[in-house]
Amino acid sequence: MNKKYYIYTFGCKVNRYETQLITDKLKKDGGVAADLPENADVIIFNSCTVTENADKECKYYLRKTLKLKNNPQIILTGCMAKNKNAKLEEEYPGVKIVSDKENFYMSPNEQTIENFDGRRRAFLKIQDGCNSFCSYCIVPYVRNTLWSKPENIVLEEIKNLVKKGYAEIVLTGIHVGKWQGEKNKDKEVSFSDLIEKIVVLPLDFRIRISSIEPNEIDDKLINLMKNNPDKICRHLHVPLQSGSDEVLKKMNRKYFTKDYTEKINNILKQLPNLALTTDIITGFPGETNKHHNETLKFVKQTQFARFHIFRYSDRTGTKASQFENKISPAEVKARSEELFSADAQKRKEFLQKNIGKKRKAVRVGKNKVLTDNYIERQMSAETSEKIFEIIIDENCKI
Repeated sequence: MNKKYYIYTFGCKVNRYETQLITDKLKKDGGVAADLPENADVIIFNSCTVTENADKECKYYLRKTLKLKNNPQIILTGCMAKNKNAKLEEEYPGVKIVSDKENFYMSPNEQTIENFDGRRRAFLKIQDGCNSFCSYCIVPYVRNTLWSKPENIVLEEIKNLVKKGYAEIVLTGIHVGKWQGEKNKDKEVSFSDLIEKIVVLPLDFRIRISSIEPNEIDDKLINLMKNNPDKICRHLHVPLQSGSDEVLKKMNRKYFTKDYTEKINNILKQLPNLALTTDIITGFPGETNKHHNETLKFVKQTQFARFHIFRYSDRTGTKASQFENKISPAEVKARSEELFSADAQKRKEFLQKNIGKKRKAVRVGKNKVLTDNYIERQMSAETSEKIFEIIIDENCKI
């Protein structure tokens, strides 16, 4: 009898891709997906540890699963497993901790998928690892080995996914802009060089870049986006984190607000219909009202389409966790609410700017479509085309 498995996935797009790798391996070994945890023989947790809430959410489901009457084997892997291995073994003695996720699938250069179960768009991991060591971030400690998927494997994987019907491929990684190919005549092969190879593939698809640091967006990438509007989505997610130079310095970010503004203005000048999205951390240790107001002013005057707001969370082992002058939860909540209000206004402004325009869209759900510039609409896409036009109207949202 084949074992039934169920997988909980937490966190980023890279984790979702790696869950697909685990799924593919389980299927090859004769496993069958269970419809519910209570019907599974094996339950795998692919965890995230980027925030305290990510840890709490995973632990909540762990405790819930340990109470199941069917008594499944429970395996915990992913970033939380790697970060807190010894403590988790003490806290959950009935759970098998697998800190190295690659034990589930194969060697790094063989990491490829042909399907992305349950999704209309496919995520494609092309890079892993980070060595930036932003002072608040635990990621470089749990994913510290820089790795880039070889160019030929990336291109072949895209071809296979498109042939399986995926019209949008989301390129993802822990630090995707650090993708690097083998040297060509002693010249470094960069992320934008890879994009150049992707856009000439003679297939009907488009790519979306999941997240990229401002100092890794070069002129070549901007020109490729400008000259290939049908192949590269008009959307860039460029993390900001703070609109205060003092806070950016304490965060160990690699730019100041002036650098960020110059980069963004150059991009928007050449790509005026671009959806620019970003990340903001509020309540960083030592962040004063002055710093917070600088961030508010910066995001209001920048042409963001929307931003994701994170309340600062101490991660043991990071430099920021040792910083003094922690912000009270009540103050962090109040500041985040001001940022959420600014975000709502930005979304409204971006949508209004696009009302009446035609944009290329793909299906992302049974009754949902997504445009190249990140606008959603509930609708049944009654067309045989994988990429089709819709008109932006008041029923859309960003």
